[in-house]
Amino acid sequence: MISVNPSGFACSFNEAALENLSNENGGKKNFSANRSRRGRFYNVLSCMHFSEPIHTFWTFTIQDLQTNFEVSDGFYSGQFQKLLKGLSLRYKRARPNGLKNFVWVSEAQERGNIHFHMVTSTKFISVNFVQNYWNQLVGQNSKNSVDVELIKENSIRNISGYFAKYMSKSHDKDFQGKGLKSRIIFCKSFGYSRNFEIFDKLIIHPYRLQKIFPDMELKKVTKKISEDVSIDYYFLNTEKVIELLKNSAETMGLSKSTHQRQKKLQKLLENF
Repeated sequence: MISVNPSGFACSFNEAALENLSNENGGKKNFSANRSRRGRFYNVLSCMHFSEPIHTFWTFTIQDLQTNFEVSDGFYSGQFQKLLKGLSLRYKRARPNGLKNFVWVSEAQERGNIHFHMVTSTKFISVNFVQNYWNQLVGQNSKNSVDVELIKENSIRNISGYFAKYMSKSHDKDFQGKGLKSRIIFCKSFGYSRNFEIFDKLIIHPYRLQKIFPDMELKKVTKKISEDVSIDYYFLNTEKVIELLKNSAETMGLSKSTHQRQKKLQKLLENF
């Protein structure tokens, strides 16, 4: 069987062999956990782009040098959530500078300060309005605390690659890197709005998948994890995959993977 997620990423492997994956090779628990956050991020980003094409890329920074990361990360993350909540409320009330669909991540700068990146499909938001709002929330008077870039890419894979470089390993407690940019982030790593439908991954037979993607085997990449475990990776067209997930949910008469048999199968490949 093959696990397919909304981003068009699919994988096939031996579940029995994965259960016996040694600690030297990461163990099943760590092996799965290391992929769960990034995998979920790709899924959400793909679903948002499928709902409404991603339009802009935003960056929110802090002027003063940050100290006591374990405490201050939580504070700045909380203020960023207030910003998103406030802008989202403006959208619901049909007021100017309202924010609808978005996905965000948190990251550390070279100097150690936490900052936030966000992509959104919402157009016509005043940068000056958002910057003044953000400065007020974090108690600063900066003229360059908010930056916005227009995303010209149409491919969700290119957008994912552009955004994924900010999904660092610094959120993992056991990660050890050099410099403050690799430090642990003591708050939530990413989040998203709830105005678009999220499709979960689908467990599907390879032959059924090949009918939709006849050239999938030609683009397969195999990675050896240990002596007994190899994983086949496939990179499929995102739009076609989401249509497949959507149609599968409708065929079962249920949406968003609520079918019990499907959920049981998905549990076998949990976090991939």
